Amino acid sequence: MHKSHIPEGMMPVVGPLSWGLEFPAQGRCLLVSGQVGADAQGNVPEGLLAQTRNVWANIDCVLKSAGMSSRDVVRTGIYLSSQVEFTEEERAAFNALRVEFLGENRPASTLIFVHRLMDRRWLVEIDAIAVARDEGE
Repeated sequence: MHKSHIPEGMMPVVGPLSWGLEFPAQGRCLLVSGQVGADAQGNVPEGLLAQTRNVWANIDCVLKSAGMSSRDVVRTGIYLSSQVEFTEEERAAFNALRVEFLGENRPASTLIFVHRLMDRRWLVEIDAIAVARDEGE
């Protein structure tokens, strides 16, 4: 359904993403608000990776409520608090969690560091856009 664009003559991608993602105009579009590392009871675990697992689980819940899955995600916006060191080891583990959730899907993506998120306990927030074909297609 999606066509990934990673053209020659550009810097190689630096994570599980595509420089551009093409998809048909027809279909259903879901905008997923920024999800944070809190669980359904509002508990926030310590550490970037534990929170990231919750973020992907929260995004999955929103996708499922729309009859979609991670394969329908076409873009993610990732916001990390400046409290996060993001060492090479942490970056690799963070990307492994992205791949675990997204599978072979490589959506367009932006990752930025922000001073802090709304709640000081939150280390990561991710929003997403998903597009699914109409049921009749």
